[in-house]
Amino acid sequence: MKKLILLILASVVVTTGLAGPKRDTLTFHNGYYLAKRNVEELVPVTRKNIVMLGNSLTERGFWSEYFPDRRVLNRGIGGDCISGMINRVQPIVDGAPRAVFVMAGVNDLLFSAISYEKLLQQYERLLNIIAKGSPRTKVYIQSALPVNEPMNRELLKDQNVRLAEYNALLRKMAERRGLVYIDIWSAMQRDGELPAEYTVDGIHLNAKAYAVWIEAISPYIK
Repeated sequence: MKKLILLILASVVVTTGLAGPKRDTLTFHNGYYLAKRNVEELVPVTRKNIVMLGNSLTERGFWSEYFPDRRVLNRGIGGDCISGMINRVQPIVDGAPRAVFVMAGVNDLLFSAISYEKLLQQYERLLNIIAKGSPRTKVYIQSALPVNEPMNRELLKDQNVRLAEYNALLRKMAERRGLVYIDIWSAMQRDGELPAEYTVDGIHLNAKAYAVWIEAISPYIK
């Protein structure tokens, strides 16, 4: 029941981002972010953990159940942006986890007018904090996922082009930094977009899509 309430609140966070013109950047100052962060941090990160860091796509995954023998912690927060992850990454870094799987930037691209340059600067800052605070932590950069534009043309029109361009930049950034880039996009897309059979609303995923995601990252977690 508690998980259901949190998911409902997460969808409210995303919905509120649709009103009015797009801002230059997103902020993380909202009640859901603060409440969910506090709940997550009741379980401290340790050196034995693998951390899934992201937004609602990450939050809705049952990662510890998918990988029951790998001590995976879910640090996804619905509606979160990269600046929000920067704000909350220090407790993760302090625990010096074995690995961090990052999926970030989708909300920034969908709900703000941020440039690729500024978004990547924020992403680099996030990675710098992890590298400086816990240099032995293995960091994996996960691609952004496609969306299904016909399900919500008002919000999602032409977003797959933008997301694909963003992924190309993420891949280059990962290569430059010597990090592993995991191309989940290619495994999940069909004709350049998220198939309707994989999503509930054009953005968020159902069980079939999470099965694809799990398969894509399993070699790196196991």
